[in-house]
Amino acid sequence: MQSALPEPIEFNTSALLEAFFERSQDGFFFMMLDQPIEWGPGVDKDAMLDYVFAHQRMTKVNPAMAKQFRTTREALIGLTPNDFFQHDVAAGRRGWRALFDAGHRHSITNERRLDGSTMWVEGDYMCFYDSGGRITGHFGIQRDVTDRTRAAEELEQSREELRALAARLQAIREEERTRIAREIHDELGQALTALKLDLAWMGAKRTKGGRTSESLRAIDESITERIDQTMEIVRRIASELRPSVLDQLGLEAAIEYLVQDASRHSGIKVTLDTAQEFPRLPDEIASHAFRIIQEALTNVTRHSKATRVDVSVRRAGGAIILGVADNGVGFTPGSLSGLHSLGLVGMRERALACGGVLMVQGKPGEGTSIVVTIPVKAS
Repeated sequence: MQSALPEPIEFNTSALLEAFFERSQDGFFFMMLDQPIEWGPGVDKDAMLDYVFAHQRMTKVNPAMAKQFRTTREALIGLTPNDFFQHDVAAGRRGWRALFDAGHRHSITNERRLDGSTMWVEGDYMCFYDSGGRITGHFGIQRDVTDRTRAAEELEQSREELRALAARLQAIREEERTRIAREIHDELGQALTALKLDLAWMGAKRTKGGRTSESLRAIDESITERIDQTMEIVRRIASELRPSVLDQLGLEAAIEYLVQDASRHSGIKVTLDTAQEFPRLPDEIASHAFRIIQEALTNVTRHSKATRVDVSVRRAGGAIILGVADNGVGFTPGSLSGLHSLGLVGMRERALACGGVLMVQGKPGEGTSIVVTIPVKAS
């Protein structure tokens, strides 16, 4: 016995589209104008938008669209742009103008549901035209992205809070460095100076009544030499913590000190190009700029295998531009991730704390350049 064949299924495009419209998880809708409108050169677009916002109406929606607005399909039918954008008419008009200008649009907008709550909507929209090229309405597909948008906003807020915390911690650390450097220089430095004077006095007392033995004189000289070495160490530590030249003479002199120190201790040729009549900067800006150059030079001497480094400090309009370029091994994009990039992260955060930006360029075997632009006002 011959088995029964399945009944043929009629391929009905309209039925398939209607089923897709009804079952889609995205909101689908049609908004049509009472009358077609001209939209092009010579048209008073502001006046035309007045008409559109009162006479373009929702004519068809799917269940997902009604769900987005927490209402029924029937409640949405007949609503105009004025109804949807009562809370922000200007934003609604900007969106409609962009849609009508291009004929299509992808956007993320803040809309208000019929119960008064707000939501973020991501959508794609396309205009309809008649045979004369006039706009008759548009079709839209949109989805509720409120949760995603709020999560992104919360993440950005967390980043801002972390940046603020990092900036505060840097400020506290800088204050602590300044205090410790001052105490080391003043207290310990003075104590060592007094010790040296006492030693000299003792030597003078011993020789006053007669000759001092060669062994005692050698001990005096050895102790004096050790005190001199210790005083030099104290000066170096205090300077590394917070160079007094930064507070006394400003950023340019402090960077000159950094360049000379880096060249002396690393054996790398370090050059400096600074602007003429460089202005004195606010203390916070100067501290961040100094630390950025310091960290950049530290990275060069530790990792770059460079033989030459060029440091520049320029003024351009309302900004200072810091540059550090070396002829070292360079880098690959992947090498800037992970723990080895913490110095770079610190420099970037310092630039951000001043409202500036940091850019890094380099290629393997061609060296690395760091450019930091910081908006400033001279103090």
